[in-house]
Amino acid sequence: MTAHAFFRVSRPPTLAATVVPILVGGALAWISGHVVWWAWIDIVLIGFAMQIGANMLNEYYDYVKGLDKPESLGIGGIIVSGEVAAPTVLRWAIGCYATALGLGLLLVIFRNPWLLLMGILAIGAGFLYAGGPFPISATPFGEFVVFLIMGPLEVTATELAALGHITPAAWVASIPVGFLVASILLGNNLRDRLQDGEYGRRTIPVVLGESGGLRVLTLVVVAAFVSTILAVISGHLPPSTLIVLLAVPLASSTIRSLTTPDGLKRAVPVMGRLHIVFGLLLSLGIILHR
Repeated sequence: MTAHAFFRVSRPPTLAATVVPILVGGALAWISGHVVWWAWIDIVLIGFAMQIGANMLNEYYDYVKGLDKPESLGIGGIIVSGEVAAPTVLRWAIGCYATALGLGLLLVIFRNPWLLLMGILAIGAGFLYAGGPFPISATPFGEFVVFLIMGPLEVTATELAALGHITPAAWVASIPVGFLVASILLGNNLRDRLQDGEYGRRTIPVVLGESGGLRVLTLVVVAAFVSTILAVISGHLPPSTLIVLLAVPLASSTIRSLTTPDGLKRAVPVMGRLHIVFGLLLSLGIILHR
């Protein structure tokens, strides 16, 4: 595993999916009281280690199941090119998760023991998502699992580590975060719909078709904005978080871009861009409340 191969298989554009929940959870901790910064930095490292490990697992399992080809989009390609052997990628994936677990034990000992359970759930989801006889990624429930793990679980775990407890605002703020990270996966599955269908995968776009998948994607994006507005109306989030509405034009243009010829080929980066912009605005809105 060379540094170049590690960089490619880490799939840097996907790491934004980890940045947003950690920023939102950290912002909520900051306005709620005293932040333990070493704990927040620790969970940042954990989040990246687990995301990279998950990307490696996806690369490994997709290869051994014959899903990845040299021309496949959105992959690191280090296995199909022969640059790195599949077992090596698997060992590195396990190493990334072991690193995350080791860093997590510091938080379990010095911050809160519930973080151990949350970490185990996240690691287990990573393996079940990509591997096993019935991987979740091959079903219509992949987006739901990603919503839960990289929305509520990651936001609340970040606040728990940095603050020492979970506030109601963390649960509420995690919902739009989860919606938009799920939209990245949905964009990925829209792009890969034809290939996934050939291999018997039953993702949402395979089941509903391209037009149905695009409608679901649009609803998911709208739900992120609507849930934020409802959270402000109900008093769970401060009015300053309505700054996320500045991302509405970007959301609209992003959805429209997917309907253009070859638009789906760029589905993952454009949905990732929307996710990071929304997440930065939400974090800023939370911080402005203080």
